[in-house]
Amino acid sequence: MYAELLVLRLVHILSAILWLGSGLFTTFFLIPALAGSPAVAGQVMAGLQRRRFFAILPTVALLTILTGLRLLWIDSAGFAGSYFDTATGKTFANAGLLAIIAFLLSVFVSRPSALRAGAIAASLPATPAGPERERLQAELERLRRRATVAAMLGVGLGILAASGMAVARYL
Repeated sequence: MYAELLVLRLVHILSAILWLGSGLFTTFFLIPALAGSPAVAGQVMAGLQRRRFFAILPTVALLTILTGLRLLWIDSAGFAGSYFDTATGKTFANAGLLAIIAFLLSVFVSRPSALRAGAIAASLPATPAGPERERLQAELERLRRRATVAAMLGVGLGILAASGMAVARYL
């Protein structure tokens, strides 16, 4: 049991660092840096797709959530209600819920919007000037806004979740 706990905590913490760190970097540095250059943004998104970033990151997030649930199961003696009556139990549960919401927001809003925006950005250089290009540019801007809002919300929830996890044992 002790070895399982150590492995779970190690995997949980390292995967959470990768998940939240990637979200912070992407939201606050990568997306703003690429926003001014649709052609470059399309190339970068295509490069990230080739490196399977959009498949690996959700897998890491899911690994974070699953190891967190197992750790919570162990700590709470099988999700015993009395554990969740404590400040520690409530904090872990609420922080975990925030992480799950961040994951769902990422998978169902941010990721699809970013992938579609990347595809449109990659096709823009080959699209001749005219109404079709203007329509694509408007769609690209709409998708960027949607992905940015969802990413910022997801990262904010991730920060709250990580903060809750960091202090829960001391409440």
